[in-house]
Amino acid sequence: MTSTTTTVSYEIKELPPHPQIQAGQRYRNPLHRVALAATWALDAYFIVRLGLLITAVQQTWQMWLMIAVEWIFARISRQNQLLTVAAGHTAARPRERLRLNGSESLPKIDVLIPCCGEPLDVILDTVRAACFMDYPNSQFRVLLLDDGGSAPLKDAVHDLQLTHPNLTYHTRGSHPGKVFAKSGNMNYALFSLQESFQPEFCAILDADCIPAPDFLRATLPHLLLNPQAVLLTTRQYYYNLPAGDPLSQSRIHFYACHNADLDVQKCAIDAGSGALFRRQTILDVGGYPTFSFSEDWQLSLILQGHGHQTLQVEEPLQFGLVPTTLQGHIAQRNRWNIGHAQQVKALFPPTGKALPRRLQWDIARNGVGIVLSLCGYLVVFLALPVLFLSDGDVIPASSRVLVSVQILLAVAHIGLMWLYALLQAASTGFRVSLFSHLENSWLAGTQLFAIFKFSCFTSKPKGSFVTGSSANAWNCSVTPSLSSKFIQTISGGAMFGVVLFSLTVGSILFSIWRTLSSTIGVDGDRTSDFVRRLLTTIAWPPLLHLCYLSIVNLSVPVTCLLRPPRYPPRAAQLEENSKRGVRLPRVDVQKEISYQRAPLPAVSLVLLPAVLIAALVGAVVV
Repeated sequence: MTSTTTTVSYEIKELPPHPQIQAGQRYRNPLHRVALAATWALDAYFIVRLGLLITAVQQTWQMWLMIAVEWIFARISRQNQLLTVAAGHTAARPRERLRLNGSESLPKIDVLIPCCGEPLDVILDTVRAACFMDYPNSQFRVLLLDDGGSAPLKDAVHDLQLTHPNLTYHTRGSHPGKVFAKSGNMNYALFSLQESFQPEFCAILDADCIPAPDFLRATLPHLLLNPQAVLLTTRQYYYNLPAGDPLSQSRIHFYACHNADLDVQKCAIDAGSGALFRRQTILDVGGYPTFSFSEDWQLSLILQGHGHQTLQVEEPLQFGLVPTTLQGHIAQRNRWNIGHAQQVKALFPPTGKALPRRLQWDIARNGVGIVLSLCGYLVVFLALPVLFLSDGDVIPASSRVLVSVQILLAVAHIGLMWLYALLQAASTGFRVSLFSHLENSWLAGTQLFAIFKFSCFTSKPKGSFVTGSSANAWNCSVTPSLSSKFIQTISGGAMFGVVLFSLTVGSILFSIWRTLSSTIGVDGDRTSDFVRRLLTTIAWPPLLHLCYLSIVNLSVPVTCLLRPPRYPPRAAQLEENSKRGVRLPRVDVQKEISYQRAPLPAVSLVLLPAVLIAALVGAVVV
């Protein structure tokens, strides 16, 4: 194919799609249909449930609490399903793998690498790889933007400039309270460092994200072929993930499900590192927004609000690092959600003055919606032990017929929800687990506390908020002792999840014991009453579904406490290629992270049909 921009033509070649991604596409059509059916079943179920509850003669607080927690998690799942419906079926395929050929008259590009306190060897690996990218040296520059003001880093860059004259070092100097503002660092480059060399495009790489040699040639064609697209984001692959990725640090659901469906609608969310954008468009909207720590997310919303298209590619084009301790992981996720909470600032000056009023409200609603989801997770996790410990019906049980109707609708609703989760995993080549959109939901309480603490008691970040900063003690990969595990769990904020898990499991066991104790000596004539009692209390299908989700998610910090993830040493994952000084992840490491598959809960998949069938039989018996 050939792209023509103004008077310049570019030769662009399409490569075969990634095998694993391609394998999952045959599930897109059934996934779309099941997603649509699941939303209909959910609507029908809650209309009937709410109607019967409102008109019930006997109403209890357990009934209202049950329908509330059902609705919270069902609504979160519904948002996931509606995104699939909006993306369509056969058209929702991954973006093509393209390569820009030739070396004549290629667009000018600035590669921006902001850093702030990361280890020197980590930054230099990224810088060297960026300098050696396959692109004419006269047409691109590498700008290292150091907000940490590191003298050793400046000296190291000076040495590299002897062989890479297109590499430069820059620092903004002292900015009290804003030293760690990544958005301000990038705006400094966009508005102050591009007068003599004015690039048409800019790429952004985090200091710990090593670009593939063909990064520019793989990303640029998508913007050249689509003049309406102004930003392209790429999936971040991590080469130091522990086996099994117990903390879901790979964020595969975000890239392979959420953002992939948004990409079909040309409104993908920028994930920060590995983005390529049209420089002038970013300047026209005022540069990177500085009112939020999640500047990449906010930039995407602002661009879309101005009518621009944003895209995503999933192929491996950059390789980064994840925090190597539970404490570091929690701190990273807290920072992201603090950034989302800051989106309400879009409604107020001085931020609001630069944005259309409608866009201000869209950004604020998006942030409030994310924070409310955290509130929803917490409410459900707290409510489930209360429901199991209480001794009362969770649905109106005045009529056997109405009980049967509710059970039948509940089985259809839960069954379609599980079928959608299974098909979604299959459509990604089984790179995500079931209900992966709930990953890290066990952190909801910790994240809400972090938002409250930051908003009410902290006006400026203390220390470095940068994930890989050497200022953070949690970036040490040394295996902790048992005592330090508990200290990290408490100080990092995971203890709340551990307590909730213990409370949930304990309440479930107590509820089962109480139910079994009360049924000793039940004769055959009372069998139907017992089944009815069971299905309207602890065996209510949606309650069992929420119980499964709660235990699976809340068990994460417990598992990590008892068996901490083992992160491979960074140096052991890298190897030097033919170009001196450039280190990339080993070939086997790249293959492993590119073809990563999520384990399917076989036991759950066997138990689910049994539970649903038992509920259907129970609906007939009662």
